[in-house]
Amino acid sequence: MKRIMNRPLSKLVFLSLVVMLSFSEVMLSHRIFAQEKLTLTDCLHLAFQHSRLLKSAEISAMIADQVLAESKSQRLPSINLSSMYTRIGKITSFSIPMGPSGETRKLQFGTPNRITLDLKLQLPVFTWGRIDRTISLSYVGRKLSRIQLNQQKINLTDQVLRGYYAVLLNQEVVRLHKVSVVRARNHLNVAKKRYESGVVPRLEMMRAEVQLKNTETDLNEALGNLEKSKIFLAKLVGKPAELIFLADSIQFKKAVFDEKEIVKRVLEIKSDLRTLKLRQQMLQDQIGLAKSGNKPNLFLFSGYNVTNGFDPMDPDKFIDNYNVGVQLAFPLFDGFATSHKIQQAKLNYQNARLQEEEIRELLRMQIRQFFISLRQAEEKIHTQRANIVLAKKTLETADRQYKEGLVSSLDVLDAQQVLSRSELIYTQAIFNHIMTKLDICKAIEDYSWFETVFE
Repeated sequence: MKRIMNRPLSKLVFLSLVVMLSFSEVMLSHRIFAQEKLTLTDCLHLAFQHSRLLKSAEISAMIADQVLAESKSQRLPSINLSSMYTRIGKITSFSIPMGPSGETRKLQFGTPNRITLDLKLQLPVFTWGRIDRTISLSYVGRKLSRIQLNQQKINLTDQVLRGYYAVLLNQEVVRLHKVSVVRARNHLNVAKKRYESGVVPRLEMMRAEVQLKNTETDLNEALGNLEKSKIFLAKLVGKPAELIFLADSIQFKKAVFDEKEIVKRVLEIKSDLRTLKLRQQMLQDQIGLAKSGNKPNLFLFSGYNVTNGFDPMDPDKFIDNYNVGVQLAFPLFDGFATSHKIQQAKLNYQNARLQEEEIRELLRMQIRQFFISLRQAEEKIHTQRANIVLAKKTLETADRQYKEGLVSSLDVLDAQQVLSRSELIYTQAIFNHIMTKLDICKAIEDYSWFETVFE
């Protein structure tokens, strides 16, 4: 009887233990998940692992390697093996007497079953630089693919950084709006108490209610902007937007850049300029390639042939033969196509030179604009930092005097709006400062500068 009663009890204890263990595992995983926050380094690593465009650029670089290997193969001989079988319906034949006994011998020109086997070799001996120009173009193409791969890495890094700090900006904006909501709600509570006490008219309470509704609307909009920025960053790092939690906060750190040094580095290493230089080299090769269009080519060829049907005494017998020779091809007239190609290549080269000069001027102009924007952002940050201190004191004074009945609710609401606006302008100025530093880092294609300024 005791054993029978213990059996359900043991099952109940076992189920309770299972539930407790499952619940503890869920809580543990939830706690780990809640504590998991991404740093900037984490986001960059995830983005580089997830980016399809980066993988595509890597494949393009491998394709360029194969194109170069293909162009080099032109220097090697080409060997072709071919075979052909032909069934011939009628064969010419005749008989001739072969002796005094009247015997005849049938002679047949060919065989109804014709089989041919050809082995041919061709080697370019002299092509007026065509092969060398083609290989040179392939080398340049491979260099361009490497630059494009590096540009893709730079673009991805830049996107992650901008997306990361956009989330930090919107998080700070949400926090500021939440503080504004608290201020507006506290003011509304004070206004209600004063109205219920008969000290102030209903109008002041209604103003406080409107202010609270406006701040709540601003908060909802800020939450929407935060969600959109998380969606963008989530796309880059390959994680759901709901799992995007960042470990940092948006902060101001003074930038340390030398404008002259930056301009010098940009003009030396900018991928756009290096790409144009390589395209100019390609165009020079294309000019040389176009000039060789009406020049002679010299090839060495050789062949080995095995076929039947040549021996009229034994048509089915296979006979081999070989040949060796030199082929010279000299185009005499191509309708002036070569001269037009040469002129076209020269014009393209001149155009590339003009584009290079224009890009250099644009880069100089952009760097100057970046540094002006940097100084503007720093000045605004310093100004708004002082304004925030003053606005807080003004709001504290307005709150105190409103409770004492010395000022109206309009003074409190104005002080709240001034403080909120100053805080938002200050935060936006920090974000603009960070974005300008990113512009400079992208211009010099080196984001280690961006990390060294955070000391």
